[in-house]
Amino acid sequence: MSTLSTGAQGYEVMILQQGLNSINGTTITVDGNFGNGTQAAVIQLQTAKGLTADGVVGPDTWAVLDQLAPQGMDISHFNTINWDTLSPHIQFVYCKATEGSNIQDAQFTNNINNAKGKGIITGAYHYLSFQNTAQAQADNFLASGFDFSAPGTLPPALDVEETSGITAANRASCVQLISDWLSIVSAQTNRTPVIYTYKSFWIDNLWNPAQFGNYPLWIASYQAQKPGLPAGWANQTIWQYFGAPDSPPTNIADLDQFNGTQAQLKTFALVGI
Repeated sequence: MSTLSTGAQGYEVMILQQGLNSINGTTITVDGNFGNGTQAAVIQLQTAKGLTADGVVGPDTWAVLDQLAPQGMDISHFNTINWDTLSPHIQFVYCKATEGSNIQDAQFTNNINNAKGKGIITGAYHYLSFQNTAQAQADNFLASGFDFSAPGTLPPALDVEETSGITAANRASCVQLISDWLSIVSAQTNRTPVIYTYKSFWIDNLWNPAQFGNYPLWIASYQAQKPGLPAGWANQTIWQYFGAPDSPPTNIADLDQFNGTQAQLKTFALVGI
């Protein structure tokens, strides 16, 4: 476990900054640089929680952050993760399983096995295509073999961000395709799937349909402020607050925060059943 103080840089500082914003209600920039603003936010948290207010993030401060602002990541074959040196503050990971009707992510099994080996809560997601049927895509995803009934597994997730195949003329059928995939996968897994998207995509390409509010929302929004949400949702369940490039250096991945406590994350992931 890293002890962080002024001058520190890197991935764990971003995790720290995001957690501080969530707990404190601050909007310090999540940039991986531990400066005066981050130090002040650490002291604010330490004071509120009865810890030694020295601005240094050691085991006691990390314990509060881990309990109150669970952090995770999402990965695919684009990412090369060094699992031996992965931050212990990554508590959950969504791994890309499939795309469209016939694409399987080449690293899915390895990523899932490595994450489970580290005791990390795991989940699988499907990248939606609007050029294949919902049934064919659901079949592809379910054939990945991931057991969504096992303790420590997140609900299935649908990544909705692909613009190819959407036109003004077929927008309604694209929205129906989303609905059909969710229904099929929900029935087969007995879990309520998560929808991943970003607000501008949902509005600009799908005209902001509001009928999906019963599905947990995983929103991409790269800012310190609480993200704006598409129609139908009052809160996000997961916030992707940092998006890594497609060809990053080792141990760089998209970063996510669960909107709840560590105990609530475990419930979401069937831990303790």
